[in-house]
Amino acid sequence: MKYLGKIIYLSTLFIIVVSCEDFSTDLEVENLNNPNDEILSSNPVALEGKASAIINNWFMTTRSYYGPGGALATMADISTYSWADMGMRDTSSEPRVAFNNTSSYWWERITSTYFNALYAILSDSNSIALAVENGTDFDDSAQMEMIARLGQALSIGYLALVFDKVWLSDENGSIGDDAVDYKEAMAFALEKLDEAIRIAKTNDVSIPDTWLPGGAGNSTTLLQFMNSLGARMLVNNVRNSSQKTQINWNRVLSYSNNGLTIDFEIYMDDVIWKDLVPKTLLVLPGWARLDMRIIHLMDPNTPDYWEDSFIILPPSTSPDARLLSDYQYLSSNDFSPARGKYHFSSYRYSRYDEYNSILKMNIVEFSRSENDMYKAEAMALLGNIAGAAEVINAGTRTTRGQLPNVSADIDEVKSAIFYERMVEFAFTTMGIGFFEMRKEDLLQKGTMLHFPTPGKALETIPAPNYTYGGTEGVPGEDYSTGGWR
Repeated sequence: MKYLGKIIYLSTLFIIVVSCEDFSTDLEVENLNNPNDEILSSNPVALEGKASAIINNWFMTTRSYYGPGGALATMADISTYSWADMGMRDTSSEPRVAFNNTSSYWWERITSTYFNALYAILSDSNSIALAVENGTDFDDSAQMEMIARLGQALSIGYLALVFDKVWLSDENGSIGDDAVDYKEAMAFALEKLDEAIRIAKTNDVSIPDTWLPGGAGNSTTLLQFMNSLGARMLVNNVRNSSQKTQINWNRVLSYSNNGLTIDFEIYMDDVIWKDLVPKTLLVLPGWARLDMRIIHLMDPNTPDYWEDSFIILPPSTSPDARLLSDYQYLSSNDFSPARGKYHFSSYRYSRYDEYNSILKMNIVEFSRSENDMYKAEAMALLGNIAGAAEVINAGTRTTRGQLPNVSADIDEVKSAIFYERMVEFAFTTMGIGFFEMRKEDLLQKGTMLHFPTPGKALETIPAPNYTYGGTEGVPGEDYSTGGWR
């Protein structure tokens, strides 16, 4: 079925770039707050305004209360939560059930808002790229083209990471006659990212602090960040462990070798920039807690699952110094037992308490440790196990965790990489823990491996509704057939 024309129409109407909580999904309402396509294609001031918001719009989309970040964290058993917010209880119920993808379901918005917002970024990015191609007189055409390519990469790439299929377009119009699967979509996104990297490197492109506050917009850090993004998107796009062999690990190694050598930080002003998910709503007292599975990784003597017979668990102990620096023990639970004691936990993630008390400070969006683990994984799978161990032993495992070095053993190296992804930077950005658990076939049985196209978009096409999770979809490709428990 050929729905592309309607999807492109739909995505053109998704250009309401405001705060993530306010993205509109009413396809019949004209957006009077944005210039029309004719103005955008000819007015450099209007286009530069769009360009200045590309990274912020992507960041806020992935951090939105009405986005998939919370659900991904609980489906991966990184966080645990018994209340309804962000669809977390429904998507992480045990046993897992199919996602309610009907437009009448309140939390369908965790996918439709995200979907709309990313297509809004794509629409703006395509307009900017077209203007550059048409010779619009910008103060810095290379900067504008770079941000357009980066916006195309981020929008399509982050759709591919979360959804089963994606509709593609760029400044030349729609690509193909229908949606493509997440693999083809990511290939398209990485092509655009490579273009952004080439333009930035060739022209020594930087971006102003008004576009990216916190000092990371200089040409060196920006180029490293985009390379690290390439590694992140390439590694995390697989749906099961068998697909790991399809990852171009040489390309991952190239991206990570040129990736971040420092943490990539953004200044939060609590107005335009704020990290709601995961750094606030997944860690604040009274909200989500840390899943017991994570504490068990640090202390095998602590159960990895809260049994109904448990009343209280004692504090855990671990040789990992981060158990004390990044986690807080809680002696009671405030979740409702009627909703399942499996939600209970004796720990919360406390590393961001300073951020949540100040709200105006630099926070890490992409840690050097995350980049290092992509590098180590690529090295190990390409046969350089000793080199991978060296990368791990020089990183946060020892500098923050104060754990002993790993030896040049493939199983030790793989285990250490997984451990760092769970313990060190699972709360730096959206979905990292979920993507890793998905990649390693560790999501609980029945957990969906990706979301379906949002029900509201399917109604607009129109197309039949469908969903994943429980037993809906193709086993092992659309939902997990068995995981860590």
